[in-house]
Amino acid sequence: MNKGLLLTITEPASRDEEEFNAWYDTEHLAERLAIPGFLSARRWVDAGAAPGSGRYLATYELSYPGVLETPDYLAHVGDNFSPWSKRVLGRCVLFRRWACEQITPGDAAPADDAVALFVAIGDVAPAHEAEFNRWYDEEHLPLLASVPGVLRARRFRASAGTPRYLALYDLADPLAPRRPEWRAANETDWARRMDALTSDVEWILRGYRAYGSP
Repeated sequence: MNKGLLLTITEPASRDEEEFNAWYDTEHLAERLAIPGFLSARRWVDAGAAPGSGRYLATYELSYPGVLETPDYLAHVGDNFSPWSKRVLGRCVLFRRWACEQITPGDAAPADDAVALFVAIGDVAPAHEAEFNRWYDEEHLPLLASVPGVLRARRFRASAGTPRYLALYDLADPLAPRRPEWRAANETDWARRMDALTSDVEWILRGYRAYGSP
């Protein structure tokens, strides 16, 4: 069975950032990790993010996608949020959420020793979806996975949240996306064709550092 992923991009107002981090670190992560099927959770931060663009990212690894439909999970969301969760999330200036199935490779775990994460979130028109997936699985993901400093590369498809396709690259070197091998992977003939076919779609392409790291 393929694993699942819950990914959120959030940003508190600057006046609320201290409370936001306290809530995450002392209540929210522990609450989520106590739910059966939640395997691990990590926080990431883009210290140089433009205001309102999503300074914080969190990844929650799931034993299977349906964990997010279980009574144990639903008992902690929506109207069942804790008072602190309601207050903190209600004050965020940005909150985006993706509920995903891991599609390539379906059962690979994240790299626990990653110090950074590069995220690619985008979509493609239905007419080109089959080719998009072939390109990602046969060329693009393998090329980026082989770049020095990349520990693991995985793809996901979202059942909730847009755009629908996500790729996560666990990095030992935060500067790996600046390497010539990374650039070359994005400049193949097939990559240029897919770039043209997805030019009218929102893409989120950005790097995050492990939260709490120097």
